[in-house]
Amino acid sequence: MKINIIILAVASCFCTVAFSQNSLQNYIELAEQNSPLLQKQENNKRIIDLDLKQFNAIYKAPNINLNSNAIFLPIISKDGNTNKLEWVSSGSSEYLGYDLGATNGGQFQAIISINQPLFTHKYIAAQQNKTDILQERNLSLTELTKAELKQVVTHQYILCVQSQKQKENIRNTIQVLEEQIQQMKALVNAGIYKLIDLKLLEIELENDQIEEERLNGSYLDNFNSLKLLCGINDSTLVRLDEVNLVLNSPTQTSSLFASQFKFDSLTLIVEQKIFNLKYLPQVGVFGDAGLNATYQPALNRLGFSVGVFLKWNLFDGHQRKTNDEKTIIQLSNIETDRKYFENQNDIRKKNILSQITNLDKQLRLIDKQLSEYNNLLELYKIEINQGLISVLELKTLIREISMKQQIKTNTLMAKEILINSYNYWNL
Repeated sequence: MKINIIILAVASCFCTVAFSQNSLQNYIELAEQNSPLLQKQENNKRIIDLDLKQFNAIYKAPNINLNSNAIFLPIISKDGNTNKLEWVSSGSSEYLGYDLGATNGGQFQAIISINQPLFTHKYIAAQQNKTDILQERNLSLTELTKAELKQVVTHQYILCVQSQKQKENIRNTIQVLEEQIQQMKALVNAGIYKLIDLKLLEIELENDQIEEERLNGSYLDNFNSLKLLCGINDSTLVRLDEVNLVLNSPTQTSSLFASQFKFDSLTLIVEQKIFNLKYLPQVGVFGDAGLNATYQPALNRLGFSVGVFLKWNLFDGHQRKTNDEKTIIQLSNIETDRKYFENQNDIRKKNILSQITNLDKQLRLIDKQLSEYNNLLELYKIEINQGLISVLELKTLIREISMKQQIKTNTLMAKEILINSYNYWNL
């Protein structure tokens, strides 16, 4: 009993997984998992944090350096009518080599220096503000990328479902023809219809079988494109779930698209603030300690020094004013782009809604017509047994029903594509 329960549970889980692999949501999730762009944006989040960490290190932590060098200026002394090599001169009056007054005999240094900037809270605060904006922008771009990916995958999924339904429609037509051919054979044998009537139906069946193969190829092509978008390396063909999208409600807050303009403006403003910080006086302290000698190094030349530095930009050709004017113009351009986009997007969404309304009207008419066609087909099936109608009429009716069913499928999928597009632009 327990074994049976376990088997049923495993089978249930397997069925659930298999079913989920046929759903639109599953393909969207796979596309997100395999998207290199989303992975890069996740890495960008870490890079932004590391940039802030690096900036804080520059303005908070002391900068410690070790400077060491040894310069030898040897001479050949001729004092006392002798030629003597001296690596460090003790004060020769006659010699070959560099001038001792200019060189001091050499240089020997081994110094550790420390540089510590002070009063940097404004710089750190500005950079923190910039980091917050960049993180919010990166998050918004991630959401927008997911929306774009969802829109593209959904569109391709709809094309797959369209091909799948077209295959099913032609298969239904083939089944109707096969049934009528079987019926017609008996009627031909009974002398009610001629052999040529049977051949007409058989030719029509062959035409539909050729069309079925064409639709199989179209479905395979669309399905492979879907798997390519989602990064699926699997050649297995499956039957996809039906798609029935719902229109999103109008957004009450700022849309994902509008937020990109907002972040562009905020980035410009914070960059302007950071640029203007260089006109503040910069104060810091420095110090060094170690060996610094110009003759032979000795312990009595060990020492240290400390100091304070001040850096203040007093004039640079009015660059600050020029940068402020550039920022104002750039902000104006962003606002112009935002207004243009929102106006165009409003027109686009209204146009899509209008097309959806028109397709709904077409679908109602097509459904009514299909119902009448199917009722007529049932009458034809009754009268064909009595030889009251021609086979050509029956063949024409079956073809018209098949064409009308394909038109309904294409119209339904066109509506789904429009809903998908509207939901994307309505973010």
